[in-house]
Amino acid sequence: MVINSTGASKYSSLNFAKDVDMPVGIKIVNKFLLNQNQIKTVNNTKWLKLPVIDLIHEHDDPANLIRIDHINCTITGNPLELRDKIQQAYNNSFKNYPIPFYLDSLLRFSPYCKLDRSLPISANYFLGFKIDYIEQNSNVSESHTKSQTCNLFYKKTSKGEKMLSHGGWIAIDFGTSNSTVTFYDPREAIEPNELSLEQKDLLFKLFNEWLGSSDSKLPGVGDDEWQEYIEQVENNLGKSWPEIIDNKNSSLLLEGIRQLEISLGTRLDDPIYPVVSKKLNEIYRQLFQLPPLQKERIVLAKIDKNLPQDTQITSELELVGVNGFLEVEMGEIARNNRLAAMSQETTDENQEDENQETFWRKIESKFHHSPKRYLNKTIKKGEEDKIKIYWEGEEKNIEYSELIQAAMKCLIELTENFKDKPENKQRYDSGKFYRVIVTYPTVSKPENRRKLEDLVSQILEQKFTDTDVKVDVKKDFDEAIAAAIFYVWREFGGNQTIGIEAFKTRCRRSGQKWAQNLMVLDIGGGTTDLALIRLLLRNDSPFDPGEDRGAGGRYYVLTPELMGSSGHLFLGGELITLRLFRVLKVAIVDNLLTAFTEGKLKDDKLDLLIRGLEPRFLQQDNHNKYRTRSLLECIDKENPENDPFYSTVLNYAEEILPTRWKEDRKKLQAFYTLWRWADDAKVELSKSSVEYDEYEIPPNQLEQFIRVQQAIELGEYNPGIKLSKQQLETAASKVVGEAINIAKELLESRLPKDSLTGKKEPLDWLILSGQTCHLDLVRRKINEIFSNTKNDFEWNPARITFVPDYAKLATSIGACYGMSRQQFTYSPKSAKDKLKEGKSELYIEVNNLLYTLPCAFLRQVVGSLEPVFQARQPLYKFNPNEEAKARSEWFGVLPTTNIYRRDFESQREILWAKFNFEEIAKQIGIFSQNNNQWYEGFQAQFEVNQTLEIEMVVCRGKPHYLVGDQVDDNNSTLTNINQTISEELKTRTEELEKANIQEEVPQAMIIDSVLQWDIAIGINEESPHLVFKAGEKLDDIFHNEDEGEQTTKETKGAISKDENQKPRPLPAFPRSGRHTFYAYYPSLESPKLKEIYLGTLGFEENQIKDNCRYYITIDDQSNLRIHEGEVPYWISDQPEVLKEKDGCVLRVKRSPIEEENNDEQNPFSGVH
Repeated sequence: MVINSTGASKYSSLNFAKDVDMPVGIKIVNKFLLNQNQIKTVNNTKWLKLPVIDLIHEHDDPANLIRIDHINCTITGNPLELRDKIQQAYNNSFKNYPIPFYLDSLLRFSPYCKLDRSLPISANYFLGFKIDYIEQNSNVSESHTKSQTCNLFYKKTSKGEKMLSHGGWIAIDFGTSNSTVTFYDPREAIEPNELSLEQKDLLFKLFNEWLGSSDSKLPGVGDDEWQEYIEQVENNLGKSWPEIIDNKNSSLLLEGIRQLEISLGTRLDDPIYPVVSKKLNEIYRQLFQLPPLQKERIVLAKIDKNLPQDTQITSELELVGVNGFLEVEMGEIARNNRLAAMSQETTDENQEDENQETFWRKIESKFHHSPKRYLNKTIKKGEEDKIKIYWEGEEKNIEYSELIQAAMKCLIELTENFKDKPENKQRYDSGKFYRVIVTYPTVSKPENRRKLEDLVSQILEQKFTDTDVKVDVKKDFDEAIAAAIFYVWREFGGNQTIGIEAFKTRCRRSGQKWAQNLMVLDIGGGTTDLALIRLLLRNDSPFDPGEDRGAGGRYYVLTPELMGSSGHLFLGGELITLRLFRVLKVAIVDNLLTAFTEGKLKDDKLDLLIRGLEPRFLQQDNHNKYRTRSLLECIDKENPENDPFYSTVLNYAEEILPTRWKEDRKKLQAFYTLWRWADDAKVELSKSSVEYDEYEIPPNQLEQFIRVQQAIELGEYNPGIKLSKQQLETAASKVVGEAINIAKELLESRLPKDSLTGKKEPLDWLILSGQTCHLDLVRRKINEIFSNTKNDFEWNPARITFVPDYAKLATSIGACYGMSRQQFTYSPKSAKDKLKEGKSELYIEVNNLLYTLPCAFLRQVVGSLEPVFQARQPLYKFNPNEEAKARSEWFGVLPTTNIYRRDFESQREILWAKFNFEEIAKQIGIFSQNNNQWYEGFQAQFEVNQTLEIEMVVCRGKPHYLVGDQVDDNNSTLTNINQTISEELKTRTEELEKANIQEEVPQAMIIDSVLQWDIAIGINEESPHLVFKAGEKLDDIFHNEDEGEQTTKETKGAISKDENQKPRPLPAFPRSGRHTFYAYYPSLESPKLKEIYLGTLGFEENQIKDNCRYYITIDDQSNLRIHEGEVPYWISDQPEVLKEKDGCVLRVKRSPIEEENNDEQNPFSGVH
């Protein structure tokens, strides 16, 4: 096993067993804590990480040989069972090196011990490690012995001790190219009227740009007038403006601004007044549009080790450990290490191809440019969800999900390290994060969303094992919705009162509300994500009529409603880079072929290629000569794929510059070299501030690339290659156009209609997000596509927002802020004091974004697709503590059910979920090969939740319900209504006789399983609500849990239903939080006779759950129950119930879906 090429010097400053004159060192820690943090879970198996043992060759001399003749490792201590497992783990790690063997520079043993149970309450072991070796030098051999010890110990945390958990949460935007992390910290706060750190930094930046130099005079102001004005301000301050800015004292800066205003106020009629006033207003506008992150206790994590001031980190990943839980580096350090590793390849022509292939396979194994792509990795049928890597001389299989998990773990730990830096310790809360919000692409499949949640949950659970901390991973916000939350919040700026009133001026009145439609178009590094949202602003005054309102502040509620969403998993900046990569590759080949034709260089490969070119690419008067730019013309255009010679040209280029590394890893270096140049060109040419419109490939690097890597002798020829801004826009045009066309189709399909005119409402506000939107082309394409007269919508071209500083940050900030709105509600009543001071308050109902389906879902039947769920269908919580969901109608079950997602009418549907009922039927023995009717009698229903995960439930016959056996007179149940009615009627005998009632009044609510009375609420109000109608039969079957979970008691009952026989929820609760129920007999004329008070059901006002509907059931024992959420089905996880128990519901697992191959759109698939 080889070993570390850096040699022993890497450890020279560490403390390990080493004698000055000894050629071998043993590196091992003195003490090792066997705590829960050392346990890794891989494929549901737990592994305990043990101390690493390093054998280090101290003498950097090839003639000095070390032969290891014996290794002995002993573990002593208690308890015995774990001791034996640790001993076995070390013994197994030594088996890989048959004795004797020669030690190179470093040999590392990294054992993991397999655990089949939890760690013991306590453990204390001593590890003794001893080696015998021979040192051979100049035919002289000398024997040595070396040893080292380590104490391994563990003591389980007592109930009184807890791992310290952070009081906030962390939001991660794991990007294809770059990632950002934002966290909420309960200690990060400022005084309400104080500027935030971000605002102070911006003020210093803006005033430095204006007044930080001697050349600060504004256009339109005379020299003398300007000098007099500035001198007056500086005399009042006692300092010059450059001194004020360099001082970094925010109080002094604010005083300087005050003096600018005072001095300006004495010049109202002078020409300087409007000019300086306009400049100050521009600064104030930028200041108050800056999101007040610090006031909301939101922190941007700066986690790139090599770029400590950056708020984003490149997503590139480097593997540094593969045993147990993967250990990785991320960011610029991983990128630099990859470049350094690739540069180490030998150029020895005699080196065997097999060795070169191994070298590049190691590079491919160790570095992963875009691990997020593994989340949507195409796994073909029969393939394993694993990647084969070569590590320290061994071949290993690693699951793609492990790499994703390692990246997420790294981002979390880097953020914790940033938070716990010495300079930040007093500022931020201590402890580890146990609450994490993950975002994901809008059209990411349910399995991938759940996978991301599970992977992060495993990370947190491993941290907080044996503690009372309940880890929490949320996936409420996709990338487009998270970005929308940020921009809506930003709209109200640093001054909420002013921001609200300004927002109202940009809205349309809709009854008593203000309405605005916005769309977020997020074109990122790898994906495009869109969300169409309707904003409704209302004044929700907490004051009673006649109550003192003080200075008249207002309490506003902003309700965002998700009208639709869409996107594309492979449409983004990296696809643009790939298209520019092809242009660059062909441009270099074109340049070399031209130079060869003109006699400027000689090369057999170029000569051979020209001889095999199609006539189209040759000069008309000489078919032995290349026609300049003929290859490039096929590629350097908006739709090169439509050219019949597109693939041919790319194949020609591959012959000269081979970069397709999928089958030949030696081509990796050439691919990454061209990729880096193409990406650098894209970034530089995307900047609107650049004064040039060309990017030159670094001449020295290009020459070395062609000479050394491609072995083409250039002689004196200098192949200068430049990429132009026009070439970038040509390469990007199709990608950007496709993204914007998705937006157009979504608008035409999902914009709401005006209730009065019936016409579509306009798009009021377009928000651009994502790094690709830096391109000027994006705005031009939007104007071109959105302004087409054939479009079925209107939009406001003057209202496009793009904030470059937040192009990438918007998603993680929005997710973090959205979580804070979920956690901290602010009731109107508690805001009264603030409102009386004249300040307005805004509450954003962020959760409402989760309560509407953004798309439709359809079921495949013979020859067509039938609707299952409609776009904009509301979602409700089936259980107060669960995600919001919707249920479909019941359908006849099919052997195989495919569910498709449709974002808009013209879209090609996306296969979203697949269920195989035939497989279950075969498992329980009801499938018949000869009878196609075997599945008749079964029915299926679908559920979809707020993260668009779809489930299918199946039952035979009509479903039964589980109502529980709890009886609570004061809360959930009114018991024995029969007795209530009977006893009440006894007290009314005299009144009934006087009323001369001709019919016999039923003496009970239920007789022979039929309701005899109506049951209603609010019968003395304008809109009484009928719960049950007399004559209804108890035709539902209820089950009550008995002692234990295996048996239930069956009874008849009924759920309150509407005229379509669908469960009917109760109306909103009154202020008391309780509904009053009456039995009602309509044929009795006197209200005193026909109404019988039954009681109240409900909850305290603060216990009524958001977006949860409440239902009423009655059973044949005349118990009236209220249910929080949907009445649950009688459900089982055993498929046999479909055969044995009518009405028992089985939840069917989704079948895996084979994704479409996306190698052509994946830059790192190895085929480009």
